[in-house]
Amino acid sequence: MKNRKGLAWLFALVAVLSLLASACGSSDNNSSAKSTTTKAAGDTATTAGADTAAFAKLSGKLDGQGSSFQDTFEQQVSSDFGTAVKDAGGSATVTYTKTGSSDGKKALGDGTVGFAGSDSAIKPEEKAAFGSRKILYFPIVGGPISLAYKLKGVAELNLSPATIAGIYQGTIKTWDDAAIAKDNPDAKLPSTAITVVHRSDGSGTTSNFTKFLAAAAPDTFKLTPGEEVTWPTSSNFQGGEKSTGVISIVKSTDGAIGYADLADAAKEGLDVARVGNAKGEFIQPSPDAASAALAGAEVADDLTYNPLNVDATGAYPITSPTWILVDAKQKDKATADLVKAYLNYVLTTGQTQAKDLLYAPLPEALATKAIAQLDSITVG
Repeated sequence: MKNRKGLAWLFALVAVLSLLASACGSSDNNSSAKSTTTKAAGDTATTAGADTAAFAKLSGKLDGQGSSFQDTFEQQVSSDFGTAVKDAGGSATVTYTKTGSSDGKKALGDGTVGFAGSDSAIKPEEKAAFGSRKILYFPIVGGPISLAYKLKGVAELNLSPATIAGIYQGTIKTWDDAAIAKDNPDAKLPSTAITVVHRSDGSGTTSNFTKFLAAAAPDTFKLTPGEEVTWPTSSNFQGGEKSTGVISIVKSTDGAIGYADLADAAKEGLDVARVGNAKGEFIQPSPDAASAALAGAEVADDLTYNPLNVDATGAYPITSPTWILVDAKQKDKATADLVKAYLNYVLTTGQTQAKDLLYAPLPEALATKAIAQLDSITVG
């Protein structure tokens, strides 16, 4: 069983690395010169190929920034979109920079980017920066927030919500703690001190991770959830900037554990824990387990939704939503056309790439609602 799990993880890692490599220069993409319709795995959205005539008319540059959680997906689809536009005779490009969800929303509010990537909604205290502007939420994918760890001699690990909460509350300090041993009765756990790694920047990943702990282990987790958290000040807590910073600390520190998107953990070949869900199952983070969580989430009218700790069999409980945020009114027709074309690409062709990048494609009903919302983007 262990060898099969290891091979599955290796195959997932190889898929990620090969796709990332293709994004760096190959023109042989998933884009098509004419429209096609297929069904993605997991009952996801229908997929339309590149519209050559429409892409030929696109021009300009669209810059986005924000969520590091969605960065791997953004880099792939923005590169492929740019190639499709170029092949059609257009001259538009899309760039994305991971800066954290908080900074992404701030940049959109300031008008310095055309869109923000965020794993959390605009907070009440952030709304003033947008004035009377209407901001639209476009869900793009979901995905597991993994608990990556490095612990010599322990290749498989189960963690219940209460145990994770105790680790991040600072009350569980060593790997042979009774709570961890209860989750892993057959494991030989060392007495190694736990190095608890968290984000040091404002992060939607932190917001969703801590909201999960508050919901799933309220008797243990007493910290205030949010994009920025006042973590314990003990020396075994360390902060890393962006998901890559968290992963870097974990990779270099025996006994460390940190939360980050599964794609970043996979790229570094780190072990990830199975997490207890609302059904009492220990679930390995994966696109399929995240899809089960997405399917169980209720969607609000503005297309915000919460797949954390849903009560569904097989659901990975720390599944994060992530959105592209854009202004409903764009400054000119060329910009509006580019924004709509890119979002349409993400919501159609991009969905077929999600699983290979270790994200969960949107449920078909949610993707359909998001595509319909494109008509709300106007010039004004």
